[in-house]
Amino acid sequence: MKHIFKEEQQKKATFILESPLVRLSELYSNEIKDLAIVWCYYSGKIEGNTYTYVETEALLKDGITSEKKYEDAKILKNLYNTFISELEYINKGRNQEAIDERTLFRIHQSISTGLVSNEEFCSLRTRAVRISGTEYIPPKNQQEIRSKLNEILFQQSEYINPLEKAVYLHCNLARLKPFIDGNKRTSRMMESIVLMNAGIIPVYSAKDSDILNYIKSLMAFYETEDYSQYAEYFLNRQIERIKKIE
Repeated sequence: MKHIFKEEQQKKATFILESPLVRLSELYSNEIKDLAIVWCYYSGKIEGNTYTYVETEALLKDGITSEKKYEDAKILKNLYNTFISELEYINKGRNQEAIDERTLFRIHQSISTGLVSNEEFCSLRTRAVRISGTEYIPPKNQQEIRSKLNEILFQQSEYINPLEKAVYLHCNLARLKPFIDGNKRTSRMMESIVLMNAGIIPVYSAKDSDILNYIKSLMAFYETEDYSQYAEYFLNRQIERIKKIE
């Protein structure tokens, strides 16, 4: 197992883990709902969702649907329901949620309900996918996908630092693209579960510039399998949030 973070990034990670301002337990119930909404806006925006933050808030808080694509509203509602249910499960004082294949498939099922065909719902893809903006092509053979997925899930369990585990899992699941659709949304939710298991507020941002940097850093990982750029993005979002509160 190789460390995800470089020396300077290890220092940032230590700063984050030692800060009480990243603790989920410090949030009030209304702040939890606000966190869920901004996280869903962030995750949807990365996918090109056309809802503004105000429209996202109206949809998820009050059920007011904007005159936009049905799919955009469905994506946001699925994300919100998944985020809230996972957070409630973790906050009930049970053991940490397992990070395994069953969890992955359950998350993907919740996120993609009503958005993929019945034939491809909650199953590993059987056809090739392309990623615009990069020369990288994910594996297309289902046996190869299964083998790589098993490797990812096995290796993530070796990471003790939850920040490193979250980055490892997110980047590798997104790069593998095990499902026909909803892979990045599923990867971000899995990343968030790792953090919430450790009592840490998940990464999010409502800034267009941060969303663009997310996409660029993930594309860099697709092509090089070098975590540096995404790790920097991930750590800086947490540090920026801490300093803003301070």
